[in-house]
Amino acid sequence: MRVFISYSHQQADWVCKRLVPCLEAGGADVLIDRERFKIGQAVVGQMDALQDSAERHLLVLSPEYLGSEYCQHEMERALKLDPDFTEGLLLPVLRADCVLPEAFAGWNPPLYADLKNDTRPEPWDALLRECGAEGLGAGAPDWLAARDEIVRLLNRRQSVNLVTQKGVNWNGLLAHIAKDFLPGLAEVNLEDPDTMSREGLLTTILRTLGERVALPDKPHDLAGFKKVLNARPVSQVALTRFDVVPYMDYYDVDLFAALRYLVMENGRKLTLLVQSHTAFGALLPKNHPLSEIDIKTVELRGHP
Repeated sequence: MRVFISYSHQQADWVCKRLVPCLEAGGADVLIDRERFKIGQAVVGQMDALQDSAERHLLVLSPEYLGSEYCQHEMERALKLDPDFTEGLLLPVLRADCVLPEAFAGWNPPLYADLKNDTRPEPWDALLRECGAEGLGAGAPDWLAARDEIVRLLNRRQSVNLVTQKGVNWNGLLAHIAKDFLPGLAEVNLEDPDTMSREGLLTTILRTLGERVALPDKPHDLAGFKKVLNARPVSQVALTRFDVVPYMDYYDVDLFAALRYLVMENGRKLTLLVQSHTAFGALLPKNHPLSEIDIKTVELRGHP
């Protein structure tokens, strides 16, 4: 569903860092000036064209919004499409207390998504449902809290295990983190056939980091891998679908010992974001090299 967001730039930080990521990861096609407007073209003309292509019009209401001529223009155009609020085309979001326009105060006013306090899941659920964006698989506040904690830890060079229940949209979460917070984050899917060997895993990690290096043959491949990482700033790698690791006989002890060394004892030249459905520690036997790794757990549960 194409959703046009009308908002004051005073709320831009909240809109772009909290509202838009949830809508996009949930499955909506977000139409917003930040990403769609082109330099050199009139603002109002682009605004109208973008708004006309929307199926839903989400209005982020605040005193600043109601005091902006641009926002008033967008709101009036949206109201003309559904003046009696009978079609569900307008989705008012109350971001701050404000005196609402007369058009919203008739005998049959619309329901609002009250997100003045956006830590409650119910208003989010209702809003995302109306936008066709129910694909988070978790409550929006929990999804955003997991994102914030992952970003905080990775920025501190702390490896993280993201433990997700089945049905949670962790793909969208990692894509959002890589796009908006950690553009150097490289994702390696351990179910990819290219990773089905020690050589393949090391080569895939380097390739996703943008390194085109031919590693020497075993047993010198690990030393070559370390040399490449040592020549880089900190490398951040997301190892997804880590639940398959107990079944990977071709991932040997030497490989995991090398990863542990790079993560823990070599200036933290490698930081891991491990995605799994089972906690990291439960996937590895005791006395396994990686079982001693310092990794923090961030758990994201699905909808009850």
